[in-house]
Amino acid sequence: MHKRILIPICILLLCYVTGCAANSAAAKLDEEKRIGIILTEAGLGDQEWNDVAIEGLTKARDRLDIVYTYKEITPEQSYEKALEELAEEGMDTIITIESTAKDAVSKQAKANPDITYIAFETDLKGDNLYGYQFDAGQAGYLAGVAAATVTKTNKAGFIGDRSSAYLKGFEQGVADTSKETELLVKEASIDDEAAGKRLARELIDEEVDILFAEPGDAGKAMIEQAALADRYVIGAGGDQAYLAPDHVVTSAMLQIDHVLFEFLERLSKGKQLPEGDVIGLREQAVGLSPIGVVSITDTVEGKVHTATQKLIESE
Repeated sequence: MHKRILIPICILLLCYVTGCAANSAAAKLDEEKRIGIILTEAGLGDQEWNDVAIEGLTKARDRLDIVYTYKEITPEQSYEKALEELAEEGMDTIITIESTAKDAVSKQAKANPDITYIAFETDLKGDNLYGYQFDAGQAGYLAGVAAATVTKTNKAGFIGDRSSAYLKGFEQGVADTSKETELLVKEASIDDEAAGKRLARELIDEEVDILFAEPGDAGKAMIEQAALADRYVIGAGGDQAYLAPDHVVTSAMLQIDHVLFEFLERLSKGKQLPEGDVIGLREQAVGLSPIGVVSITDTVEGKVHTATQKLIESE
């Protein structure tokens, strides 16, 4: 008699417990903020911009109540399509990380007022739209300080667009650090790998012993050629030491991983995102990667630290 009564009671208790667990899991999912990010065409695994962004989201996932998903731009997947899909999937915040997303983000933000949009490398602003540009000039300036400190021939080289913020900062950093150091500039599209190789060889033939370039295929080609000629280089965008560990002195970093975590932490606490549209040293959005060449670490780090503090104080 008692056994027959006890079994139904146990079944009811089991159903109650599992039901509570399911409801708890559902409540947890409802509490978590859903974040969507659209990566550039280089995709996940580029060891630079996209991977660094994902590192920031992964840190946020582990420390904050968020879940994230990503989409990659391909010939078949446009920004318009990717943004629409993320909105349909119920994202609370959608992030883009390159300027070519600008028009599509602007349109989608107006169509989805309940979603927060963060558009890096744009100056967009709206009720639910926040655009930010990294201060590449500050990153370039610190690269210039490092280059002028490292060079033995008093010749530094740059490959890229003459209007580049990286170049403007690099030029000033070199000039402020050493009046004797000459800067040689070779103009090239950032995606022109062949030009990167050719111009790097030209700079090396002109006795340049430290080279710097904007992020892109031309810059990667430059690093390859410099390593073959046993010359030092400074990477850009992400930490490019993996390309030539014995020759990449440091890299001018756009620290999107740090920025993403800080912004998502703000949103999780109900705080507003920064009002300005340029983020730099003060926000820890730019900087240099650790000095990778042991023999010159102490000398370069000291100069870079001093220059960093001066830039922050001058803002």
